[in-house]
Amino acid sequence: MDDVPKEVLERIKPTQAERKQLEKIANEMVARVNLACAKLGVPARGMLVGSAARETWLRSENDIDIFILFPEKLSRERLERDGLRVARAVAGRKGRERYAEHPYITTRVGSFEIDFVPCYDVADAGKIKSAVDRSPHHQRYISKRLTLELTDEVLLLKKFMIGIEAYGAELKVQGFSGYLCELLALRYRTFKGVVEAASKWSPGEVTDLTRSYGDVGEIKALFPGQPLVIIDPVDPNRNVAAAVSMQNFSTFVRACQDFVRKPSMRFFFPDQARMLSSREVERVLRQRGTALFCLVFDSPDVVEDILYPQLHKTEQALVMRLVRAGFDVIRNDVWANSKAVILIELSSEKLPKVQRRLGPPITVEAGDFIEKHLASRQKFSGPFVDRAGRLVFEVERRHVNAEQVFEAALEERTAFGKHVAESLAKGYKIYGGKQVVKLCADKKFSKFLSEYLIRCLPWHR
Repeated sequence: MDDVPKEVLERIKPTQAERKQLEKIANEMVARVNLACAKLGVPARGMLVGSAARETWLRSENDIDIFILFPEKLSRERLERDGLRVARAVAGRKGRERYAEHPYITTRVGSFEIDFVPCYDVADAGKIKSAVDRSPHHQRYISKRLTLELTDEVLLLKKFMIGIEAYGAELKVQGFSGYLCELLALRYRTFKGVVEAASKWSPGEVTDLTRSYGDVGEIKALFPGQPLVIIDPVDPNRNVAAAVSMQNFSTFVRACQDFVRKPSMRFFFPDQARMLSSREVERVLRQRGTALFCLVFDSPDVVEDILYPQLHKTEQALVMRLVRAGFDVIRNDVWANSKAVILIELSSEKLPKVQRRLGPPITVEAGDFIEKHLASRQKFSGPFVDRAGRLVFEVERRHVNAEQVFEAALEERTAFGKHVAESLAKGYKIYGGKQVVKLCADKKFSKFLSEYLIRCLPWHR
């Protein structure tokens, strides 16, 4: 438990030279933001935030976040307009405009990627005007409490999260953010303390560092159904762990249990998932004996935090249609690049023509149910009472092939994500069985499919 973290730190902690290089570039960028504000007559100032500001960045990370703080009374229109003016003046021609809640500029200086993000300098983090307004408050809160020793514990926890593939609060990942790792380190004081505590967690775990609430019951009532609740010290109305899915929460708890039992470098530096060749993909699909379908269409031109929730919403709508039609869904997933893919694996691509229709229990009058099915042309047999005492008709199934269900659902596009539905309306293709191998010409998709087919917790690879 002590030797492994020590060895990990030697590999992940930035060198003194790397720290000096980042500090030099970050200070220069903040100074250039302030100079641009003065020259353009913009009432704002620059501030370094995030892991670069708190020295909780890993050797492999090269991100610098410069926030441009505007008075909170300024209009949203002016914040966006003047924020971009300042950011473009600093970033120059290399700057690229991106969009989260509002536009920002990103550029590269040497090996560092730098984001220039406009925000409001709000006095109360509980009264933010845009989602990024909390970041300066997070910066002040963490920097006041983070010691050099605690910084090392944060680095270990972040690398552990990356190793088990549960790091990142973006909606594509639904994992643990860097700020969340910092708060956990503050709460438990050491990496060892975090994993030992988390190994005993169960869904509904609550942490309230600032004791903003009287009891845990009050917190759970405010954030119902969330696997992990970490009250934000700068805004008690926010759960810092809101993005963490049940899957990633459970993965982290399981990883902590396994690490406590048998510490290993594999949690921090797992083997990469093996890339399967097209021939191996075809062989594995044949061995699985299932029906794998990939719905392929042009990826909507929206940011990932909009795209992935819509992909998952569409994925679940398709899964529910298949389940209601009688198909057994084994697993499903989504992937996106220039093309988007919804992958659904079924135990069988075809169902028997006959299906059971259960009537109401004997405590409920069944006249309407009986009359409706007696008059149906799709009736094979019934009504009769089965051994469980339920009224039964055996009728003809509407769709016997999974692809028929896909086509019917895609025609209606009910409960799909808005942008996904619009993209699907322009065209799509369904690949099934051996046809899926054709998609492996895209190496990025091939990597995704390989990981899907031989999925394994990273530290057990």
